[in-house]
Amino acid sequence: MTVPRIYLPRPLATGDRCVAAADQVRYLRSVLRMADGDPLVLFNGSDWEFDAVVRSGPGEALLLEIIAQRPVPRAGVEITLCQAIPKADKMEGIIRHATELGVRQIVPFVASRSVPRWPPAKGSEKRQRWQKIAVEASRQCGRADIPEIAEISSFGAMLASASGAELRLIPWEEETARGIREVLRDPRYGGVSDFRLVIGPEGGFSRDEINLAEGAGFLPVGLGRRVLRVETAALAVLAILQYERGVIGAADRGKPR
Repeated sequence: MTVPRIYLPRPLATGDRCVAAADQVRYLRSVLRMADGDPLVLFNGSDWEFDAVVRSGPGEALLLEIIAQRPVPRAGVEITLCQAIPKADKMEGIIRHATELGVRQIVPFVASRSVPRWPPAKGSEKRQRWQKIAVEASRQCGRADIPEIAEISSFGAMLASASGAELRLIPWEEETARGIREVLRDPRYGGVSDFRLVIGPEGGFSRDEINLAEGAGFLPVGLGRRVLRVETAALAVLAILQYERGVIGAADRGKPR
Protein backbone atom coordinates (compact mmCIF):
# COMPACT_ATOMS: atom_id res chain seq x y z
CA MET A 1 0.00 0.00 0.00
CA THR A 2 1.34 3.45 -0.92
CA VAL A 3 1.76 5.73 2.08
CA PRO A 4 -0.08 9.04 1.53
CA ARG A 5 1.97 12.24 1.22
CA ILE A 6 0.89 15.62 2.54
CA TYR A 7 2.46 19.02 1.84
CA LEU A 8 2.92 21.34 4.82
CA PRO A 9 4.60 24.67 3.93
CA ARG A 10 6.25 25.27 7.31
CA PRO A 11 9.38 24.21 9.23
CA LEU A 12 9.09 20.59 10.34
CA ALA A 13 11.04 18.45 12.80
CA THR A 14 10.77 15.11 14.59
CA GLY A 15 8.39 15.37 17.53
CA ASP A 16 6.21 18.08 16.00
CA ARG A 17 2.43 17.71 16.15
CA CYS A 18 0.93 19.64 13.25
CA VAL A 19 -2.75 20.50 12.95
CA ALA A 20 -4.11 19.37 9.57
CA ALA A 21 -5.94 21.99 7.52
CA ALA A 22 -9.67 21.54 6.84
CA ASP A 23 -9.14 20.28 3.26
CA GLN A 24 -6.48 17.86 4.48
CA VAL A 25 -8.83 16.55 7.15
CA ARG A 26 -11.49 15.87 4.52
CA TYR A 27 -8.94 14.16 2.28
CA LEU A 28 -7.49 11.98 5.03
CA ARG A 29 -10.80 11.05 6.62
CA SER A 30 -13.33 10.97 3.79
CA VAL A 31 -11.17 9.94 0.83
CA LEU A 32 -8.43 7.82 2.40
CA ARG A 33 -10.43 6.67 5.43
CA MET A 34 -7.41 7.10 7.67
CA ALA A 35 -7.71 6.43 11.39
CA ASP A 36 -5.69 7.14 14.52
CA GLY A 37 -2.16 5.73 14.18
CA ASP A 38 -2.17 5.36 10.37
CA PRO A 39 1.13 6.36 8.71
CA LEU A 40 1.74 9.14 6.21
CA VAL A 41 4.66 11.16 4.87
CA LEU A 42 4.98 14.94 5.15
CA PHE A 43 7.14 17.24 3.04
CA ASN A 44 7.64 20.99 3.06
CA GLY A 45 9.58 21.68 -0.12
CA SER A 46 12.99 21.14 1.45
CA ASP A 47 15.20 18.13 0.73
CA TRP A 48 13.67 16.19 3.64
CA GLU A 49 10.77 13.83 4.14
CA PHE A 50 9.05 13.32 7.49
CA ASP A 51 7.41 10.09 8.62
CA ALA A 52 4.26 10.84 10.59
CA VAL A 53 1.16 9.23 12.01
CA VAL A 54 -2.40 10.49 12.29
CA ARG A 55 -3.59 11.42 15.77
CA SER A 56 -7.07 12.46 16.81
CA GLY A 57 -7.28 16.04 18.02
CA PRO A 58 -9.93 17.98 19.88
CA GLY A 59 -13.33 17.96 18.19
CA GLU A 60 -12.98 17.23 14.46
CA ALA A 61 -9.29 18.14 14.34
CA LEU A 62 -6.55 15.82 13.16
CA LEU A 63 -2.97 16.03 14.33
CA LEU A 64 -0.02 14.85 12.24
CA GLU A 65 2.71 13.64 14.59
CA ILE A 66 6.22 13.48 13.11
CA ILE A 67 8.10 10.41 14.34
CA ALA A 68 11.18 10.47 12.07
CA GLN A 69 12.83 12.49 9.33
CA ARG A 70 15.30 11.70 6.57
CA PRO A 71 17.15 13.61 3.87
CA VAL A 72 16.21 12.87 0.27
CA PRO A 73 19.28 12.99 -2.01
CA ARG A 74 18.96 15.16 -5.09
CA ALA A 75 19.24 13.68 -8.55
CA GLY A 76 22.48 14.09 -10.46
CA VAL A 77 21.33 16.97 -12.67
CA GLU A 78 19.96 20.48 -12.18
CA ILE A 79 17.61 21.64 -14.94
CA THR A 80 15.97 25.02 -15.44
CA LEU A 81 13.19 24.94 -18.02
CA CYS A 82 12.51 28.25 -19.76
CA GLN A 83 9.15 27.79 -21.46
CA ALA A 84 7.47 30.17 -23.89
CA ILE A 85 3.85 30.37 -22.73
CA PRO A 86 1.70 28.25 -25.07
CA LYS A 87 -1.97 28.60 -25.92
CA ALA A 88 -4.90 27.40 -23.80
CA ASP A 89 -4.00 25.37 -20.72
CA LYS A 90 -0.96 23.58 -22.17
CA MET A 91 1.32 25.28 -19.66
CA GLU A 92 -0.38 23.46 -16.82
CA GLY A 93 0.41 20.07 -18.33
CA ILE A 94 4.00 21.10 -19.07
CA ILE A 95 4.51 22.18 -15.46
CA ARG A 96 2.95 19.01 -14.11
CA HIS A 97 5.10 16.69 -16.22
CA ALA A 98 8.27 18.79 -15.91
CA THR A 99 7.91 18.50 -12.13
CA GLU A 100 7.70 14.73 -12.46
CA LEU A 101 10.85 14.84 -14.59
CA GLY A 102 12.84 16.65 -11.93
CA VAL A 103 13.03 20.25 -13.17
CA ARG A 104 14.32 22.63 -10.48
CA GLN A 105 12.89 25.87 -11.85
CA ILE A 106 10.45 26.85 -14.57
CA VAL A 107 10.78 30.29 -16.18
CA PRO A 108 7.69 31.28 -18.23
CA PHE A 109 8.42 33.88 -20.89
CA VAL A 110 6.81 35.63 -23.84
CA ALA A 111 8.46 35.20 -27.26
CA SER A 112 7.78 37.21 -30.40
CA ARG A 113 5.40 34.53 -31.70
CA SER A 114 3.68 33.80 -28.40
CA VAL A 115 -0.10 34.04 -28.58
CA PRO A 116 -1.07 34.56 -24.89
CA ARG A 117 -0.26 38.09 -23.66
CA TRP A 118 -1.81 38.94 -20.32
CA PRO A 119 -1.94 42.08 -18.18
CA PRO A 120 0.30 41.92 -15.07
CA ALA A 121 -2.59 41.07 -12.72
CA LYS A 122 -3.63 38.03 -14.74
CA GLY A 123 -0.01 36.98 -15.14
CA SER A 124 0.36 36.98 -11.36
CA GLU A 125 -2.79 34.85 -10.99
CA LYS A 126 -1.48 32.39 -13.56
CA ARG A 127 1.84 32.10 -11.75
CA GLN A 128 0.11 31.37 -8.43
CA ARG A 129 -1.96 28.65 -10.08
CA TRP A 130 1.09 27.15 -11.77
CA GLN A 131 2.92 27.04 -8.44
CA LYS A 132 0.02 25.12 -6.89
CA ILE A 133 0.17 22.65 -9.78
CA ALA A 134 3.90 22.16 -9.12
CA VAL A 135 3.18 21.49 -5.43
CA GLU A 136 0.53 18.90 -6.23
CA ALA A 137 2.72 17.23 -8.88
CA SER A 138 5.58 16.99 -6.36
CA ARG A 139 3.25 15.40 -3.83
CA GLN A 140 1.97 12.83 -6.32
CA CYS A 141 5.32 11.85 -7.82
CA GLY A 142 7.20 11.60 -4.53
CA ARG A 143 9.50 14.61 -4.77
CA ALA A 144 10.65 16.15 -1.51
CA ASP A 145 11.36 19.51 -3.13
CA ILE A 146 9.15 21.73 -5.28
CA PRO A 147 10.24 23.52 -8.46
CA GLU A 148 9.99 27.29 -8.35
CA ILE A 149 7.77 28.98 -10.92
CA ALA A 150 9.51 32.25 -11.76
CA GLU A 151 7.76 35.45 -12.76
CA ILE A 152 6.67 35.74 -16.38
CA SER A 153 9.42 37.54 -18.28
CA SER A 154 10.27 38.84 -21.74
CA PHE A 155 12.52 36.85 -24.07
CA GLY A 156 15.43 39.21 -23.38
CA ALA A 157 15.01 39.08 -19.61
CA MET A 158 14.84 35.30 -19.75
CA LEU A 159 18.16 35.15 -21.61
CA ALA A 160 19.74 37.60 -19.16
CA SER A 161 18.72 35.42 -16.20
CA ALA A 162 21.16 32.70 -17.27
CA SER A 163 24.30 32.52 -15.15
CA GLY A 164 27.06 30.22 -14.03
CA ALA A 165 28.55 27.22 -15.80
CA GLU A 166 25.26 25.71 -16.95
CA LEU A 167 24.96 24.25 -20.44
CA ARG A 168 22.44 26.41 -22.28
CA LEU A 169 20.39 24.68 -24.96
CA ILE A 170 17.71 26.05 -27.27
CA PRO A 171 16.06 23.47 -29.55
CA TRP A 172 15.26 24.96 -32.97
CA GLU A 173 13.59 23.24 -35.88
CA GLU A 174 15.90 24.91 -38.40
CA GLU A 175 19.09 23.65 -36.72
CA THR A 176 20.40 20.72 -38.78
CA ALA A 177 24.15 20.79 -38.15
CA ARG A 178 24.09 20.12 -34.40
CA GLY A 179 21.83 17.56 -32.71
CA ILE A 180 21.15 17.38 -29.00
CA ARG A 181 22.66 13.89 -28.69
CA GLU A 182 25.94 15.06 -30.22
CA VAL A 183 26.14 17.97 -27.81
CA LEU A 184 25.42 15.89 -24.73
CA ARG A 185 28.00 13.28 -25.75
CA ASP A 186 30.64 15.84 -26.67
CA PRO A 187 33.64 15.38 -24.31
CA ARG A 188 33.67 19.15 -23.73
CA TYR A 189 30.33 18.85 -21.94
CA GLY A 190 30.77 15.41 -20.39
CA GLY A 191 31.04 16.71 -16.83
CA VAL A 192 28.19 19.20 -17.08
CA SER A 193 25.22 18.46 -14.84
CA ASP A 194 23.59 21.90 -14.79
CA PHE A 195 21.34 22.73 -17.74
CA ARG A 196 19.18 25.62 -18.91
CA LEU A 197 16.70 24.58 -21.57
CA VAL A 198 14.66 27.04 -23.65
CA ILE A 199 11.51 25.82 -25.43
CA GLY A 200 9.72 28.11 -27.88
CA PRO A 201 6.06 28.83 -28.64
CA GLU A 202 3.80 27.13 -31.18
CA GLY A 203 5.19 29.24 -34.02
CA GLY A 204 8.80 28.58 -33.08
CA PHE A 205 11.60 31.09 -32.63
CA SER A 206 12.48 33.81 -35.12
CA ARG A 207 15.98 34.05 -36.58
CA ASP A 208 16.53 37.23 -34.57
CA GLU A 209 15.69 35.43 -31.33
CA ILE A 210 18.10 32.62 -32.13
CA ASN A 211 20.82 35.20 -32.83
CA LEU A 212 20.15 36.84 -29.47
CA ALA A 213 20.23 33.45 -27.73
CA GLU A 214 23.55 32.56 -29.33
CA GLY A 215 24.94 35.90 -28.19
CA ALA A 216 23.91 34.96 -24.64
CA GLY A 217 25.77 31.65 -24.80
CA PHE A 218 22.94 29.33 -25.85
CA LEU A 219 23.55 26.48 -28.30
CA PRO A 220 20.81 25.88 -30.91
CA VAL A 221 20.25 22.12 -31.22
CA GLY A 222 18.11 19.96 -33.47
CA LEU A 223 15.73 17.26 -32.24
CA GLY A 224 15.44 15.30 -35.49
CA ARG A 225 13.36 15.54 -38.62
CA ARG A 226 9.95 15.53 -36.93
CA VAL A 227 8.36 18.77 -35.82
CA LEU A 228 7.24 18.32 -32.21
CA ARG A 229 4.41 20.09 -30.47
CA VAL A 230 5.41 22.53 -27.74
CA GLU A 231 4.42 20.23 -24.88
CA THR A 232 6.04 17.22 -26.55
CA ALA A 233 9.33 19.03 -27.19
CA ALA A 234 9.73 20.12 -23.57
CA LEU A 235 9.16 16.66 -22.12
CA ALA A 236 11.21 14.89 -24.79
CA VAL A 237 14.28 17.03 -24.14
CA LEU A 238 13.92 16.75 -20.38
CA ALA A 239 13.82 12.96 -20.67
CA ILE A 240 16.82 12.97 -23.05
CA LEU A 241 18.92 15.11 -20.70
CA GLN A 242 18.27 12.84 -17.74
CA TYR A 243 18.74 9.65 -19.71
CA GLU A 244 22.11 10.83 -21.03
CA ARG A 245 23.20 11.72 -17.48
CA GLY A 246 22.00 8.43 -15.98
CA VAL A 247 19.08 9.76 -13.96
CA ILE A 248 16.44 7.94 -16.04
CA GLY A 249 17.01 4.35 -17.08
CA ALA A 250 19.54 3.43 -14.38
CA ALA A 251 19.13 0.16 -12.48
CA ASP A 252 19.40 1.90 -9.10
CA ARG A 253 15.91 2.82 -7.93
CA GLY A 254 16.87 4.56 -4.73
CA LYS A 255 15.41 7.67 -3.19
CA PRO A 256 16.81 10.52 -5.33
CA ARG A 257 14.00 12.72 -6.64
